[in-house]
Amino acid sequence: MIWLLSFLILKNTLKILQSKTAKQTGILFGAQLAMVGIGFGIKTIQTRFLGPEGYGLYAFFGSVTGLAVLFFRLGFFSSLQVVIAETTDHEKEREFFGLGFIINLIVGILFGAFIWVISFFLDHWFPINMGWIFRSVAPLAIVIPTRALIEALSVGSNKVQIVPIYDNVAKFLFVTALLVLGVYGKLSVLDAIAFNLITLIISFWVIYRQFNPSYQNLRFNFQVLWRKVKSYGFPFYIGNTANQSTFKLDEIFISYFINTTVNGFYTLATIIASPMIMGSQALSNALFKDFSKQDRIPKKVFLFNTAWLLGSVVFLFFTSKWLVLFFFGEDFSEVPQYITGLSIAFFFQGLYQPFNFLMAKSKGKELRNVQVTEAVINISGNIALIPILGVTGAIYTSIVAKLIHFLGKWYYYQKYTSGKLG
Repeated sequence: MIWLLSFLILKNTLKILQSKTAKQTGILFGAQLAMVGIGFGIKTIQTRFLGPEGYGLYAFFGSVTGLAVLFFRLGFFSSLQVVIAETTDHEKEREFFGLGFIINLIVGILFGAFIWVISFFLDHWFPINMGWIFRSVAPLAIVIPTRALIEALSVGSNKVQIVPIYDNVAKFLFVTALLVLGVYGKLSVLDAIAFNLITLIISFWVIYRQFNPSYQNLRFNFQVLWRKVKSYGFPFYIGNTANQSTFKLDEIFISYFINTTVNGFYTLATIIASPMIMGSQALSNALFKDFSKQDRIPKKVFLFNTAWLLGSVVFLFFTSKWLVLFFFGEDFSEVPQYITGLSIAFFFQGLYQPFNFLMAKSKGKELRNVQVTEAVINISGNIALIPILGVTGAIYTSIVAKLIHFLGKWYYYQKYTSGKLG
């Protein structure tokens, strides 16, 4: 299986870390790898039955919704993560879980309404005929913001295993639905999108009881959360939204300046390279609650993370062509040329994952500064380079932006550990 060798290396190397952290990281990353394996099965079915053009339309839906959902968080989810990490009372954690689910329901309804509204304009903005698809699935789209909430609650409470359970249940159900539809020759772009959202809703109900939320003291807990949103969450939201939205703009610009088929190739390359980030994220998430109590990041975390990322870049360099041909076929032979460049961008993105330490310390304004800087690079680079260089322009922009992001977080981390950052 893809990345199995990397997983074995990760498992053995984690022995240098604390046993609890090693166990949590190994479980989380192993579950994420299972998700990747199922995800490749999904992509194989989609690309085989939808073809390059149909898959490009499917990817376009993901690009639009993935960009739009960033604007609906408003700092609540990231603030919940920090508040829960700072909480030592189990009952109080349950109360914040319940508050989070209520906020998520409101956010989801607003997001579904937004998808319905923009559906009337998409066909005028892009050379596609997808407005009717967006309108059809708008009621189901209320589930899209839920992934961010589950991650925040899980990481903040150190229940990191819940995130891959949510992802894997949804993906398992989704691949089953795709196989049934594909065998009977009824798989359409609308089917693929609708069943993806339906399986996310089912998965949500599966993991809901894992949190055992309480709905006591909602008003008081909201006041506590609101103070954290104002001091940390909203500044972080501004920076994070500016950063991630401009980073996601590359997919929109590729769809606009080139076409949705090429954007499909680009998103596939991103999916193939993405497991290298998962190892870094798994380690950082497992350490997040500990970060709230520590005064610095252990050096061995940096050493392990860097070694893992370098090994991943080498692995992708030698295997990307084989992976694409094996899973997706000759029709997608354009994909491998994008993977090496993306792996370099992901290398820098992986390097700054341990600096979630600053998030655990509620350094929202500093994180905002770093993220806004990256956002400026993203939007200026994509606007300037994609019309000229195509996908290569997007990749160059990502490499520079992620490098600057890493350097910015390193700078603020050094200030914090030297006592120059309050």
